[in-house]
Amino acid sequence: MTKRAVVVGINDYSGIDPSGKSNLSSCVADADAMMDMLVSAFGFDSSESTKLTDKSAGSAAITSALNGILSKSDAGDVACFYYSGHGSRTSADSSQADCDKFYESIIPASGSAITDRDLFNIADQLQPSFVEFTVILDSCHSGGMDQETDAVLKCKSPVLPGDLLQQMVNYLRTLVPCGILIPLDSDACDGNVTSVSNNGGVAAADEDPDKVFVDQAKTTLIAGCKFNELSWETAGHGLLTKAFLNTVNASNFQISYSDLLDQLRTSVTSDFSSLIVPSISSDLPQSQTPQLRGQGNRMDQGFLQGFVDSR
Repeated sequence: MTKRAVVVGINDYSGIDPSGKSNLSSCVADADAMMDMLVSAFGFDSSESTKLTDKSAGSAAITSALNGILSKSDAGDVACFYYSGHGSRTSADSSQADCDKFYESIIPASGSAITDRDLFNIADQLQPSFVEFTVILDSCHSGGMDQETDAVLKCKSPVLPGDLLQQMVNYLRTLVPCGILIPLDSDACDGNVTSVSNNGGVAAADEDPDKVFVDQAKTTLIAGCKFNELSWETAGHGLLTKAFLNTVNASNFQISYSDLLDQLRTSVTSDFSSLIVPSISSDLPQSQTPQLRGQGNRMDQGFLQGFVDSR
């Protein structure tokens, strides 16, 4: 069994926003710490893994690195994609003003945004029954503030254009999470969101709990927050990554996905209440809740271990 990873952290977004307002502060440190943990604690092969930070983390470089590890993966192997940076949303059909389907996306340092549709195309050759592929996204996809609350506190999402935000409020009914890797013609997420609203500049939506786990997913996805929340960073690390490092270290590197999620939520909730709430406007979402998605039968298997069972 070989374990391979692509780890991405982007602080410098000056390539797409020269003003510097979109820059983050902790994402490179997140990537450094995660790569160290994957190699030292989980046995990932450093020679088969790639870390991309700041200007090296353009869209083409990220997709090429992912294609590289997935094209090599055989039955029993483990692959991991970790990303810390900005996220956003994009219409499934930009030419259709009343399009009701949107994709969450991650925002590289340069080039186009990367959606679940793009990731599925990269991983189309991957047999989800054979290769354990975990995606960890310390980002958010709702739109939010584009400037600092204070010197070290930021959410990982730039402001959505007003017309795009209004389009989602009016028409959004299906939101495909970035990182679950479902077939392009899949209807697994159709109609999965309701009560779409503008919550302090955030395109907030309630999710159908029956559509969180998707049998067709090629990955197990750990995401930073719900559809109606934002992911935050403070000095040092993003809240999700900070919780990740502390939880996994305390578990002696043996923990199931479902148990990991429970502990991530406890840690992030505590840090959010003590570090974020005192500083942010009451108009913004007042919680951050990590999410676990993918094939439901995978959730009790070991985090970053080879598959024991496949259905």
